Amino acid sequence: MIYFITGVTGTVVPLIVEELMRKDDNPLFYFAIRKDAKGNGIQQRFESLVETLDLDDAEKQKLSARSTLVQIDVEKEKLGIEPGLYNELVTKVEKILHGAADVRFDQPYDEIKISNVVFSHKIYDLFDEIKNHRKKTGQSDATLYYISTGYAYGIYKKKIPEDFPDFKPGKPDNTYARTKAEAKIFILDKINRLNDRIVLFEPTIIGGSAKTGKTKTYNLHYVVLMLGYLGKLPFFTAADNQQDIVPVDWVADVISDIMAKDEFHQGVIRLACGPDAATVGHVHDAGYEYFTANDPIPGHEIPKIAFVPRWVFYFMINAQKTFNQAMYKMTGKKKYRKMVVGVRLLEGYFPYITRYKVFENAKSTQLLERYTDCPKAPMLQNIKDKNGNLVKKGYIDKILADALETGWGGLVDYDRVAKQVAAGKRPR
Repeated sequence: MIYFITGVTGTVVPLIVEELMRKDDNPLFYFAIRKDAKGNGIQQRFESLVETLDLDDAEKQKLSARSTLVQIDVEKEKLGIEPGLYNELVTKVEKILHGAADVRFDQPYDEIKISNVVFSHKIYDLFDEIKNHRKKTGQSDATLYYISTGYAYGIYKKKIPEDFPDFKPGKPDNTYARTKAEAKIFILDKINRLNDRIVLFEPTIIGGSAKTGKTKTYNLHYVVLMLGYLGKLPFFTAADNQQDIVPVDWVADVISDIMAKDEFHQGVIRLACGPDAATVGHVHDAGYEYFTANDPIPGHEIPKIAFVPRWVFYFMINAQKTFNQAMYKMTGKKKYRKMVVGVRLLEGYFPYITRYKVFENAKSTQLLERYTDCPKAPMLQNIKDKNGNLVKKGYIDKILADALETGWGGLVDYDRVAKQVAAGKRPR
């Protein structure tokens, strides 16, 4: 099978590529890559990526030999792809996986729209040309696979439905959710009007691997756990709200199965725990217990977070932001501006934690059973029966172990924290 893939330098897509190397007997890849902000070229970025993959040396060499790199510019016509290479994509590619996106929650709409909406439109234009070429030449139909998000539904006071082919999102939580909703509306229109072969994947919160606990990005729930470990989050809220966290390796396994088996060609698959999702309170309790028992810094006390009503929590957050804004205006000291920026970033995570977010997933579970070899989403939490006996062990300890062992991917400087603890200061 010949694939055109975007997002290979991200979090999920590299694992999908690993799985396709194992599941497809004869894969060929075109990878869309851009130069990064540090000036690294596409060849250097790709070679660095291949070295990080969970493949042996022979498999890495095979992947490199079977890969063609496509330099793109999202803001240019036909993605800025060299005309000869663009024509090659149109005539050869059988499947497109569009996994690239800007997943930051604090970006201006006009900027993030380019990555999440404009990019999707141009990927569809390429798909449309491929689709029409294959029909004219009597070849098998092409398929477009698009990685969306369950959070495209925005603010929803009820369970978030599996409503394909309809889609009625609520008010967006942030610019990320807004742009992903716009892209989904665009893609669904192509299915509903043109009957295109398009599959949308809707993962919820993607966490570390269920096998190892490891992750490439320590965002969202990781940030909250980190602030709790450092004693920087004395209050929180919504302990009963669910945290629908699915492991990155399971997400990659499902998507690669759908692509390699080539049997499911149109619809939406939600990748969620649904009613089995862990609660915020459970994640806190598990984190507190694990970090306290395994803290690498002697004498470091980790306070338990006090859960308060939502209005109290938001009042305290707004008061802190207002105070630091005022102090920055009065003194001009950067430390106050950094606090304001930090609070704003944290606020971007709040809709995913403090608001009611429960995802229906019964239809998607049936699709998984029919079209993949994957079970439903692995449980994050450890489950106990009414007598307190452990009856099903989740993978949360693996995530917590990885976070602590790596210092949240280098975000926590243990030497600095140890010095602050020894001096009787609060960790920073």
